[in-house]
Amino acid sequence: MDAVQKFFGAVYSWLASVEFGRLVTITLCVYGALMLVYALACAFSRSLRAAGKRPVFHFVNAFTALFFAELLIGMEVQAALFFAVLFWLAGYLYYGAVCALTRKKPAPQPRTSGVVSALPEHSRPRPSAQGVPAANGSVRLDHALSIADKLLLKQLSRADRQELEKIKTNLTVLQVKGDPSPQEGEVINAQFASLLKLMSKYGY
Repeated sequence: MDAVQKFFGAVYSWLASVEFGRLVTITLCVYGALMLVYALACAFSRSLRAAGKRPVFHFVNAFTALFFAELLIGMEVQAALFFAVLFWLAGYLYYGAVCALTRKKPAPQPRTSGVVSALPEHSRPRPSAQGVPAANGSVRLDHALSIADKLLLKQLSRADRQELEKIKTNLTVLQVKGDPSPQEGEVINAQFASLLKLMSKYGY
């Protein structure tokens, strides 16, 4: 306990012996140097950029308390508090800037449309969408036909309207026939894919 008291007594004696203006200058220079070193370290160290920045905020708060205590040596409480708040605001802005500059950017989504279109027709993945069931032994052609009817009510281009009417005709024929064969199932899949493209194009 005596050793701790002697240590803080020595620190206080040294602070009291230093001129007030020089003490404040030394504190600000040390603070600015530490912040600059940390910013440069973040710029060149990927692991440091990825690390959490909460310790920086705690450091700003601790240094603000130290700075406020130093200001009380040569200032009134109101003036010391005013400059300490300004000091804290500057540190908080620094903390926000560091967080913003080191924030991870979202990874770009891979573009797959060109890849799919480059594949042969027989090897392309069959798209699916909510409301368009996959073709199987009990495919709901009536539901697909209702979607086609709703799409026909939209403002379609002439080519898209002709394509949609062709899709509807093919699906109607298959619905009347019933129990599609494997080859007809492939035709149904192709019609669903075309229907899906039109749905996406017109925001269905």
